[in-house]
Amino acid sequence: MSKSRRSGLVLTVAAFTVILAAIVSYTYLVRPWFLHWGATEADRTRPLDGDDAWLGGVVTGTRAIDIDAPPGKVWPWLVQIGQDRAGFYSYTWLENLVFSSIHNTYEVRPEWQERKVKDIVPSVRKGYLFGLLEEKEGYTGWKILVVEPDRVLTLKNWGSFVLEPRGANGTRFLARSKAEPLAGPAGRLLTFWLLDPAHFIMEKTMLSVIKRLAEGRSGPPGWLVVLATAGFAAAALGAALIIGSRKKRGFWLLLPAAYAILILISTSDLRAALVGFTALALVVLGFLAFGRRWWIYLSFMAIYCFAVLFLAADAFIVFGLVFLAVFAALAVLAAKGLEAR
Repeated sequence: MSKSRRSGLVLTVAAFTVILAAIVSYTYLVRPWFLHWGATEADRTRPLDGDDAWLGGVVTGTRAIDIDAPPGKVWPWLVQIGQDRAGFYSYTWLENLVFSSIHNTYEVRPEWQERKVKDIVPSVRKGYLFGLLEEKEGYTGWKILVVEPDRVLTLKNWGSFVLEPRGANGTRFLARSKAEPLAGPAGRLLTFWLLDPAHFIMEKTMLSVIKRLAEGRSGPPGWLVVLATAGFAAAALGAALIIGSRKKRGFWLLLPAAYAILILISTSDLRAALVGFTALALVVLGFLAFGRRWWIYLSFMAIYCFAVLFLAADAFIVFGLVFLAVFAALAVLAAKGLEAR
């Protein structure tokens, strides 16, 4: 066996080992953790307000967070969620990658404080995907089943958000997920590997941001956001230059460019368009640069991305700063290479 073939075999075995370890860790450690993030054993098993509002769903998890503010300070932020109102206080740069046109508002609006049973909390903009996802009532979103100010908001096919007083001036904010399970093996696999972790990533961020807003704390400093944005721009530029430098393959840049333009047209979200271009350009780069071993590159990228999204307080900033650090390191190496010539 030649040395190159031996090296390739070692790389393949190592990659399989890492991927298998990631799958086992996700199944037996990460998934049980995120399904009940922040919740105690008592939180998981005790009945919550809104549990009986809809008997057709299956409980998939209970999450919780403590807030240093009374329920009356938390409720105004919670009640105004929705694509047509304050958004969902989560990662719009992820939500808008699928053209949802969600824009967060970080202030309490008096005109958004009224909700009643059977109202719809829209998940996406009107006419989304030409109305293909609209349900029989003519909406794409969640129907309100229970709304009790300062206590509980229950949405069909999402679950219940419950506010319980904690001490003299605190709140225990619980989110119990409950939805109709997708049918068939394909539906169960999609839920297990994609929908459940995606739901956790967005809901964890939503709970954390509502906590920050109710407590009156500010978000990440602007200079950090600027640096992270610069990191995404550097990664996009670097990927574009590498792809464009490959003979007869520069046309592959049309894919991330077209994707970014579609995001911008449908959502007017510059950050989401930048993230969309960067992500797709890096995927294209992986296929072009790694050839038959593209699956190793994409698997490791997926593991890294999920790890950041699961654990980071602000994933956009973490991704952006890592991109910026890598770009700076490559620039230094390139400069040293030019000096050595």
